[in-house]
Amino acid sequence: MTRSIHLQNPIDRLEGLSRRTTWIVIAVSFMAFLAFDRAMPEVGTGPLYIPLIALAGWRLGRREAGGVAIAAAFLNILPIHGFDTGISPVAAAARGLVRFGAYAFVVATVCALRRVHDRERHAARYDALTGALNRASFEAHARAALGAQSADYPVTVLALADLDGFKAVNDTFGHGEGDEVLRRFAAAGRLVTGEGEWFGRLGGDEFVLLLHAGTAAAAATRVGVVHAELSNRLRASGHSIDVSIGALVVRPSTVLDWEVALREADRLMYVAKRAVKGSCRVGAAFMPAPSGAGAGSVQVASLATV
Repeated sequence: MTRSIHLQNPIDRLEGLSRRTTWIVIAVSFMAFLAFDRAMPEVGTGPLYIPLIALAGWRLGRREAGGVAIAAAFLNILPIHGFDTGISPVAAAARGLVRFGAYAFVVATVCALRRVHDRERHAARYDALTGALNRASFEAHARAALGAQSADYPVTVLALADLDGFKAVNDTFGHGEGDEVLRRFAAAGRLVTGEGEWFGRLGGDEFVLLLHAGTAAAAATRVGVVHAELSNRLRASGHSIDVSIGALVVRPSTVLDWEVALREADRLMYVAKRAVKGSCRVGAAFMPAPSGAGAGSVQVASLATV
């Protein structure tokens, strides 16, 4: 259930390399270095293997990087290396061991940095309590989706979900139980989102979903199904909690900013709350005709109430 945001910085560009492409880069580079060594053995290519070992450690993992390091060290003790440069086999073997020690240090350092990077990256993108996308990360995906023309998903849905009765759980059973309810709800939210869809937490007991559908009618039906599944999961928690959802259906022809879309979804959610707690209200955004009243603004037509 992933759709990539445009890659910007060098680290993200590196993340765009597949494992297959990484192996191809390493293999081709090894052959090029070996050919260079045969042509000019007095120069030596030992240091040139370090970036490849670092690439393997970053993209493939410790075990694979260790294998690349061993292969690089072995290429430094082949007989052709020793005899062509006038170095004895013992000296060549010693050189290989020294190189492997340096390469092993690179592997350990790069893999440690990768673990730190992954932890920081996860912390920057995901809510620490629930594991859902945090507000900033979800907003990035929503802005991209609301501004994209997609042949696969003609309709985008921004749905805001609020838990009704959640405060009573905290007051009665404590914040620990309240946190467990939030975690279970977030787990349910991740299950109901599919390929190219996203689930995030805005804060407190407010969550947000980015869904896709082929038509506005299909979108309304999808929101109803999602609402029913989330409601059933909350009832299974044993607490008197419901979820109210306000969902805004946005067609590609409607230019809508994230803040405007979120405000309208929030308004629909409170309309649902005022009608019947634990219900769902779906509306479709459209742009009025330029000559009509309210030209340039966004209006919302009601599609369904569940």
